[in-house]
Amino acid sequence: MIQFVLIVIGMLGSYFLKEASFLGLNFTFLHLGEIRPDFLLMFIVFFSLYKGELAGIWIGFFAGLLEDSVNWAFDSKEDTFFPIIGIYSFVYSLFGYILAKVRYFFDRHRSIFTMLLILIASIATRFLIWTFQGILDNFNKNYAIIGPAIYTALLAPIWFTLLSFVYQITKKE
Repeated sequence: MIQFVLIVIGMLGSYFLKEASFLGLNFTFLHLGEIRPDFLLMFIVFFSLYKGELAGIWIGFFAGLLEDSVNWAFDSKEDTFFPIIGIYSFVYSLFGYILAKVRYFFDRHRSIFTMLLILIASIATRFLIWTFQGILDNFNKNYAIIGPAIYTALLAPIWFTLLSFVYQITKKE
């Protein structure tokens, strides 16, 4: 029960850190907008790698629901907003499962492999989310894919070290 509460607290903390403005990078001279790391994706990848498929799917699903709660679209015909529920839940659950399956093929305790895995997963999830949102609503031309993925990958070793300490993951696990 305590571990479940710690996972929920960690997921909520990751969600609020994702939205924290002090972690955002703003490259006005490149006209990229603000780039923020995806702490929720790192949280899902961490549990997928260290706890397996079931943890990856469920943590991905609930983290996706948390992210979907702020995902709204505008209906111009009726002049109202409506929620789009399920895009993040599906994509995060899918990647939680896939990343748990590939955890046996590399050393998950080496920072370079986790950074590369986070980079690939972040690019793929952001592209899928952009695609599904474009199909359901409209394609956002200002949706950044590469910048946040690189920033997320660079912060991954720090975040993984902190999560390993909090959830008491050792190298033998």
